[in-house]
Amino acid sequence: MSARVALVLAAIVAGMAAAPARAAGPPSTMRVDYFHTGGQGVDLYSLDRIVIEPLPWPGSLERAVDETNLGTYRFEVRDTAGRLLYSRGFDTVYAEWATTSEAGTAHRTFGDSLRFPAPSGPVKVVLKARNADQAFETVWQVDVDPAAVPEPAEGDAAAPRSRCAGGSWGHRVKS
Repeated sequence: MSARVALVLAAIVAGMAAAPARAAGPPSTMRVDYFHTGGQGVDLYSLDRIVIEPLPWPGSLERAVDETNLGTYRFEVRDTAGRLLYSRGFDTVYAEWATTSEAGTAHRTFGDSLRFPAPSGPVKVVLKARNADQAFETVWQVDVDPAAVPEPAEGDAAAPRSRCAGGSWGHRVKS
């Protein structure tokens, strides 16, 4: 091996050692599926299931906290110390239905989902809705531990990991 080739190889190895480590890929996508039941001045929320989807988080991680103040609803993901990790404003089919005349005489249930980058540890997912003053107030919350969501069954790599839950009801009576 010539001295020149050895020098080039040494420079390449040195450059690789000095290069920053590659960032780990995007996190998984976590989803909290819930039911929103309401009508006649009452809102009820209940947990359906918690899922880790088989594909990675497709969104940007640079603006994890939504500062637009848009939407009828907002959800926040907070770590155990209360630090805000992720938030998004959104609207639902329920919010549209609640404006109909039927909402004054009947109750209906709508399924909805909250998607966010899977956290590395336990978090609290907080659902907020606009009150009469158009400020967001907490209407429901659920504790989520990614470690408690089971892996998909053997040979079912495309299936999401999920944990079903009964209970975890929350409600708000509109005044």
